[in-house]
Amino acid sequence: MLVKLYWTLWAAIAFLALLMFVTGNFTMMTLVVFGFVSFGMIFAGMMCVLPSTVGHNAVPEASKVIVEKVKEEKIFHSNPLATR
Repeated sequence: MLVKLYWTLWAAIAFLALLMFVTGNFTMMTLVVFGFVSFGMIFAGMMCVLPSTVGHNAVPEASKVIVEKVKEEKIFHSNPLATR
């Protein structure tokens, strides 16, 4: 959903830029504003859209683990501080 919204916003910005260029209203100040908007859109894409696109959405399969009981070997004595 975010990807469709993101590309729709880019298409709207490109359409507005083309419309302003064709009508002759695309001045240097307008170019700076479109640069700031483009920077914000790229930043929003990296922060919001990219993680949702790259993430793994598949449910992992349950692993088949074989449980074995083994005898526990103690490394230390159970009462190392014996009293007299």
